[in-house]
Amino acid sequence: MRKKVLLLDIDYTVINTDSMIDFLLYALKTKFFKTIIKIPYIILMLTMHALKIVSLKEAKEAIFYPIVDFSEKELEEFFNKCIKQKINKSMIDIISKAKQEDIFILMITASPSAYIKYFKKYQYTNEVLGTELEYQNFKYKNKIVGNNCKGQEKIIRINQILKKLDIEIDFENSYAYSDSKSDLPMLSLVKNAYLVNKKDGQIKEKIIFNINEGAC
Repeated sequence: MRKKVLLLDIDYTVINTDSMIDFLLYALKTKFFKTIIKIPYIILMLTMHALKIVSLKEAKEAIFYPIVDFSEKELEEFFNKCIKQKINKSMIDIISKAKQEDIFILMITASPSAYIKYFKKYQYTNEVLGTELEYQNFKYKNKIVGNNCKGQEKIIRINQILKKLDIEIDFENSYAYSDSKSDLPMLSLVKNAYLVNKKDGQIKEKIIFNINEGAC
């Protein structure tokens, strides 16, 4: 089924912040003692990544370490108290317009699906994709399952969900927004692709692709 689609990055696009940093700060605020003892390990892994001793995946798993202390309910509270409050008004307008025009909305990010999944629950999007974490005994572990949802991996994940839903992107009439050129693979899936300002989600630049470059 050919359909108009709206593709949205989340960090610094839908919201005016980096949700992973926000989560770390939130963990320090709400679970200080459990989180503070993890900070030296996080700093060590980030330093080792900077020195190219460990991979980006290992460094990112370290950043996610505090998530082991959070229940599903607490992750939803984080979404409501922090993430939801930082959604850019410009993106609210774009999402509302897409809904009115029956455009399929898909959010996709390198941040954990553990908490960004609530964008779907609260009906900001039809589907939301993020980096998957291991889930055991009703809690998430700081272990990435599969690949980090970034760059070319976003294309793979988008193709998978659209195939599952039997949706083919209407290239000419679809839209995509991101704050970063690292998302050029995703942006190339549509004709109407835009880079936005990190602070407020306002359009900064239109990216031009021809129809042969956009393939889903």
